[in-house]
Amino acid sequence: MKLSLFMASVGLLASLSSASAQGDLDALRWKNRILILFAPSDGDPSLARQSRLLLADEKGLAERELVVLGVAGGKVETLFGDPRAKHDAGALRRHFGLDARAPFEAILIGKDGGVKWRQDAPFEPRDMNAVIDAMPMRRAGR
Repeated sequence: MKLSLFMASVGLLASLSSASAQGDLDALRWKNRILILFAPSDGDPSLARQSRLLLADEKGLAERELVVLGVAGGKVETLFGDPRAKHDAGALRRHFGLDARAPFEAILIGKDGGVKWRQDAPFEPRDMNAVIDAMPMRRAGR
């Protein structure tokens, strides 16, 4: 009985944590596209490389209304943009099914809140821009 109660509590906490991550992301819905860069640690070379590639074209990020978040280890850092909500690294990882030790992964979320693109290695910004520029809202000028 105690074990099943404990397991139910763990399940409830995990779902609340995922709901918390979704709530934080929802604060940006319809306003921004979100790119989340996940890495196991601050010193991850893939995270550093991807950040450099993206920030070399801040004008392009702004034109596409992107907020870029870096999730490294247990912390979340805003790399570009002005998010209106605080984010929890653990909740974001659980929400997207990523372990804290998982290697680099980038996830692009559209203004509608849906995952639009995932990459497991650093990419050229033009590849992501092509995905964004093909989105109906972007083609409509939003």
